[in-house]
Amino acid sequence: MTHPLWIKLNRLADSIRGKFNDHFIEYHNHSMDDLHFEGWDDRFWVSNEIYKAHVKTIEPKDGKGLWLMHVNVFPEIGIELPILGFDIVAGPKKITGSFMDFSPLHGFPHPYHDYMEKRVKDLEWNKPRELPPWAKEIFSEDMIAVGNINTDQELDQFIQATTDLVDYYLDGLLMNAFESRRDTLPLLNKYCHNQKMNPHLHRSIEAMGISKEDKNQYIDNVLFEERVKSC
Repeated sequence: MTHPLWIKLNRLADSIRGKFNDHFIEYHNHSMDDLHFEGWDDRFWVSNEIYKAHVKTIEPKDGKGLWLMHVNVFPEIGIELPILGFDIVAGPKKITGSFMDFSPLHGFPHPYHDYMEKRVKDLEWNKPRELPPWAKEIFSEDMIAVGNINTDQELDQFIQATTDLVDYYLDGLLMNAFESRRDTLPLLNKYCHNQKMNPHLHRSIEAMGISKEDKNQYIDNVLFEERVKSC
């Protein structure tokens, strides 16, 4: 059984995957070779400007439990773009939690942040939350952080706002993904390091019946791998 809400969210995920296909080149991530999680769909893309774009969805086969989506877009070293992050967790009848952000490569202003500030400022359901220290160090002040989206009006606004933000990020790459002389690797790795400090991330994966070893491999080598600069 697929719930009406999950059908809408699957359409959103399919739309993002389609747009990634239009902008990037899909590749096989060999870090997934020994990881086989039932119901998980992980796909990856790359381009000259983007080191990794990743879309993961999880839909329980029996229609019970939680539907999940994870999206990340990481710019290449020295490319001035924020990191796109987008997560949704939804039960059968409501989105229980979601966050979306253009996370800054600190110290360098970017027009994407100006757009996000304008796009989210009038969303009444986007309530500011007190973030833990690990999150404050990497997320922007304008991030979407919401829970309990359970009306059709709020859901439609949520899908439209997040779709607009993804479209703006992708459609502006040629103009806004400019190369600088900065070494942005420490900032990219800090984002991954801090994300791995989220205790809910570890608990939620283990709660799906994933072994601790596979969970660590997935988080460390697939989801938020920290890179070493090549010579």
